[in-house]
Amino acid sequence: MKQGAFDQLSYARRIRNAGRPIHIPADDGETRCIPAEDLRVRQTGGLIESTAFDWGAGTGFKIYLLVTSKISGFAVSRIELELPWTQSYFQWLEDPLVIDGRSQCYRFGGDRSFEFKRELVINHRLEVTRPFSAGESAKGFLLGFGYDPIPEKFSQGQMIPGFLVLYDQFSRPYRVPIELWANRTTKNLRPRRLCTRRKGGLLDKRDPIRRD
Repeated sequence: MKQGAFDQLSYARRIRNAGRPIHIPADDGETRCIPAEDLRVRQTGGLIESTAFDWGAGTGFKIYLLVTSKISGFAVSRIELELPWTQSYFQWLEDPLVIDGRSQCYRFGGDRSFEFKRELVINHRLEVTRPFSAGESAKGFLLGFGYDPIPEKFSQGQMIPGFLVLYDQFSRPYRVPIELWANRTTKNLRPRRLCTRRKGGLLDKRDPIRRD
């Protein structure tokens, strides 16, 4: 077994053992996946480039990625984030140009203290309407937000194991292990209300939306 395959299997089992009921192809039977030779997705950057941070009563996520398609025509239809805890609601941040047509920055809850220039973010690049050409790459931050807090067992500076699952336009998955640096220093910041994504957004998760 290749080292990369072993690492993914080990990560998946760690998440399942922590209580998250995720599907593991090696344990639960094979699924139709994107061939490894067609796509390369890896976490890159420094230790704290990819972070899970306290944000009000929930959690913000910034994940620094390099996505390279080795074939022409590959497109991302959906992205899911699997963590060691169950998320009742999760969304990827929407392109600021789609929200108001003017802003060039992604923001968590409209707060400028957590602001990212659009050119540094790949949320808007990973869309089913924007297929890759052969050899094309996208590199930058993938930004998202969940309503559930980071469990207390993950203290400041601890690494949180997880998985990103990218689906192509044929609903085939590609799973990549990630680690997120736990930032608990933002716990007392109070975010403004997040802009709500339009129904049927291309990066939305399958998780049901809870409406209080």
